[in-house]
Amino acid sequence: MNLIMGLFNHLFTYPIFNALMFLYHLFGDFGLSIIVLTVAISLALLPLTLRQLKSARATFALRSELAEIRRQHARDLGAQRHATQELYKQHGITPRSPFLPLLVQLPIFIGLYLALNIVLHQAKLADLNNIIYPFLPRLASAPNLDLNWFTGLNSAWHISLGRPDPSHILPFLAGAMTFVQMRLSQPHAIAEIRDAMFQVTQIMQFILPLIMVGISIFIAWQLAAGLALYRVASLLFNMIPQYFVTGWGSLFTVPRLAGVPNSADIKPNTPGQQAQSSRQHLSSKASVRGKRASARRRRKNPKKNR
Repeated sequence: MNLIMGLFNHLFTYPIFNALMFLYHLFGDFGLSIIVLTVAISLALLPLTLRQLKSARATFALRSELAEIRRQHARDLGAQRHATQELYKQHGITPRSPFLPLLVQLPIFIGLYLALNIVLHQAKLADLNNIIYPFLPRLASAPNLDLNWFTGLNSAWHISLGRPDPSHILPFLAGAMTFVQMRLSQPHAIAEIRDAMFQVTQIMQFILPLIMVGISIFIAWQLAAGLALYRVASLLFNMIPQYFVTGWGSLFTVPRLAGVPNSADIKPNTPGQQAQSSRQHLSSKASVRGKRASARRRRKNPKKNR
């Protein structure tokens, strides 16, 4: 176990720690250093993220063909899998797990957590300098982990990046960014489908981000605020390529329940339609009056009518 932990530290924890210390030497702000490191990591993962987004969009465009394959080979999973692979091959799609970018970032997230622990628990400056690579500048004093960006709004909103956020600003920001990013990644076109199965899928796609929001807030609430800051910055940066590939996705879409129209589906009458409806109403009233007058005349002149 110690061998595995030592290997992980040399591959992830110490490089991340040294990158943070170098950025801190440049900027003198630990929060800004975390954000710059986050942007650098996101840029390194950008090709993988873009391929993942484009693959997901292309797969959704083939939803009708995939549904037909499932219908034709409902009882033969092997044939269904083969037909699906052939369809993907025809359109040049390489299916990837939607959790692949998250799995790639997981060691980085753990490495950042351990790097923050090193800064927090290694009280002696000499111990910190021993971990810094020889070609990087040494620390003259212990890093300042205080984040004072929000104290202008409220003097009590003082955050130490090495401990859980006492103001809870960063956990709630992480939750909000999680919801927005997940809704951006979900296709808007699914909201236009009236099929009952897709309506269930749409509702589930609305509930799943809410569950992930709760998980994100819970984790950010417990761990060091520096990790929550990394999560917020990572989600915010990844929304940029997400928007250019999928647009707003389902961000502004409310799940449609069967038999209950959305307010967007109820269109107000145009002035022409209102005038036509008014004319029809007046014409109907005039017709009723005419029938009543004719009935009164027949009652007054029974002999003539015979």
